[in-house]
Amino acid sequence: MAASEPDLAPEFKRAIASAVRWGWSELQRRCPDIIASGREEEITERLHSVLNELDEEDRRCAPGLDLFETVDRGAKVTTSDGRIEKAPDLVFRPSYRRGVRNLSDWGLFVECKIVNATVRHHSPSFYCENGVARFVKGEYAYRMPSGMMLAFVRDRSAPYVTLQELLKAGYATLRHTAGEAPDECRSVHDRSARSCVAVELLHLWLQPQD
Repeated sequence: MAASEPDLAPEFKRAIASAVRWGWSELQRRCPDIIASGREEEITERLHSVLNELDEEDRRCAPGLDLFETVDRGAKVTTSDGRIEKAPDLVFRPSYRRGVRNLSDWGLFVECKIVNATVRHHSPSFYCENGVARFVKGEYAYRMPSGMMLAFVRDRSAPYVTLQELLKAGYATLRHTAGEAPDECRSVHDRSARSCVAVELLHLWLQPQD
């Protein structure tokens, strides 16, 4: 079993989720056309930019991110089997990092996907096959006990109900539970076959504005 890095404290994970929700609300105000019809990469780039903005006092505009380093986008990582070309969409790293042995392997790694059941490459199945599976296979966060799947939703799908049967049918799912809010759920996946620690994924599904 590969040695794992320490998990982020719960308060840091809550801060990340809150900051992402805030960033989403900013994007809906600033660039609704990109939210409505842009490509995944376009939305992710805009969100990345908003999350790294500073105010006039050199403080992070995104609430809760003052204790974090710059949010990375598309940074290459090493997989559990030694490949070096994989790149999760976003990585959050707190400035406080006691017990960490390699910063490249540590942080909250985030994979982004558009979800729209009417489009094949945006379907919930695609989300799992090309998102969740990357964590389960040890391609992302192979030395971390947690990660995040971030969805830009275009069809009003709710994460827990939508993912229930898909996660039950595969992806070495140990548990799948509803989240504290309707836009989230959590799943835990066994990765012992990859000699990796099990990973808990927060599925945060950002909904279109009413």
